Amino acid sequence: MQKKIFLHGLFAGIFTAVACIVYIRVYFFAFEISFKKLVNIGSVSGLRMLACMLAAIGYWLSKKWFGKKADIFFNITFTLLSFASIIVPISITLPLDLQNPEMFPGLAVPMHFFPAMGWYTLKPFFLKESE
Repeated sequence: MQKKIFLHGLFAGIFTAVACIVYIRVYFFAFEISFKKLVNIGSVSGLRMLACMLAAIGYWLSKKWFGKKADIFFNITFTLLSFASIIVPISITLPLDLQNPEMFPGLAVPMHFFPAMGWYTLKPFFLKESE
């Protein structure tokens, strides 16, 4: 079970990192705005991997502590933490020399939900309801 949870977190992290890279490229081509000073591929990928691995640890702990109610507790907690995390890109003070700073939340906020979406999307492949 621990191995499945770890692999789920690992693949969800890879999946969300790739999704973020694609989203950054689509955002750039749609609006021709680049925030490379603030958002680079390495940091975005690393943070998404970290978020999914922390989710795997959180899921394992919730399975250990809450048993059959673990999925409900984990899903609500993960979703609430995803919503709470959007306060960071909304409240950040951007450099004055940055072009179109009002477009930054449009890039950063959706990516905060990618780890949760990746986790929920890949869950049926790794974790069965009976486990």
